[in-house]
Amino acid sequence: MKQMTETASSSRVIAYGRANAAHAGPAVTVTDGTPLRLCHGPYPFDEPPDLIRIVTVEDRLDLLREHLQSLCGVWDRPAQGFVAAYFRWIGAAITTGVAELAQLAHSGGGFFSPVDWSYAALRPLPQAHLSAAGVWVRVDFAFWTDAGLVAIDLQGSASPRRQRQEELALLAAHGVVVVAVPGAAQLDRLLPESFHRFWRGVALPSGPFGPQALDVILAEGDQSVASIT
Repeated sequence: MKQMTETASSSRVIAYGRANAAHAGPAVTVTDGTPLRLCHGPYPFDEPPDLIRIVTVEDRLDLLREHLQSLCGVWDRPAQGFVAAYFRWIGAAITTGVAELAQLAHSGGGFFSPVDWSYAALRPLPQAHLSAAGVWVRVDFAFWTDAGLVAIDLQGSASPRRQRQEELALLAAHGVVVVAVPGAAQLDRLLPESFHRFWRGVALPSGPFGPQALDVILAEGDQSVASIT
């Protein structure tokens, strides 16, 4: 696999949605200081979604949830459960912040409602592959915040293997915030501060279904992925 060096704009590419970093699959480009949100495409839909039928924000969030669950792996129930829990957390955050969001909506001329800011939540990247010191580490989920990478490690009843502990420690040593999430955990207590009040700094909301975001049929071939070092 080719490895792409960081450009002057400090952008990098993160591969995700695949069991192995060397396999072909989706990838996103991220830039330092700019969080990757749900509204930021493209998404690797197998075919463009029917937006005439899927109209409401709630239905479109369900579409994104189902799509992200499909990238977790067919048999990976814990990862699929995390995606469902994360989208429930987004809805709860909107409800909790409704007064603040109502003021934003009023400032926007009344064209938006609080739920429209759901798309400002950080976008999870299932089966993401991160590189540190030349070692590729697969994480259950990666998030790109304004401060850098957050890796979610879903934990079962058994303790992580020693090799896994070493991989996560290596990521942490290279600036990745590693968050261990036990089963049925309360995400509100575990997610870093950068996840909360995700609408702040987003004066006007936008969705991920513009023309550029829908041009998502991926060509087969190699994906170049940058190191986090």
